[in-house]
Amino acid sequence: MKKFISFFVIIITIISSNVLIAQINEQSAKSVADKFFAACERSDYRTAAGMLGYHGSDESRLYKDTYNFSIHEDTDDVKRFCNRVKATIEISDSYEFGRFSSRIVHGKEVKSLDVTFKSGNQKIKNKLIFIIVNESPVIFKLE
Repeated sequence: MKKFISFFVIIITIISSNVLIAQINEQSAKSVADKFFAACERSDYRTAAGMLGYHGSDESRLYKDTYNFSIHEDTDDVKRFCNRVKATIEISDSYEFGRFSSRIVHGKEVKSLDVTFKSGNQKIKNKLIFIIVNESPVIFKLE
């Protein structure tokens, strides 16, 4: 009986730790965003692809995969997304993060992080949407 209880406690501990690992918190979202922005600025599309949650036409990959840079269609999507981010960064003096929250998108709970790009007195406000893929936070889209 003691072995059964010990085994049960170990299983619960493992499950609990995996749930904690697979959560997106504000600090991890900001870290991913900073790294993603830096990759886009360098036109390092291969690195950026691994931090960008797939949101293309293949429904079997939605919410489960990142972009694969070796797939031509994925490459085009990543370049388009990164070039949009890069252009916004280039016309901005700086950016800052704002509110971090949970929301529902297509029936899935996601996290959002406000990001404001500043250029002089002008501010461009966006939201980064994050999901978990392979137990890591990734950017799903920029609104």
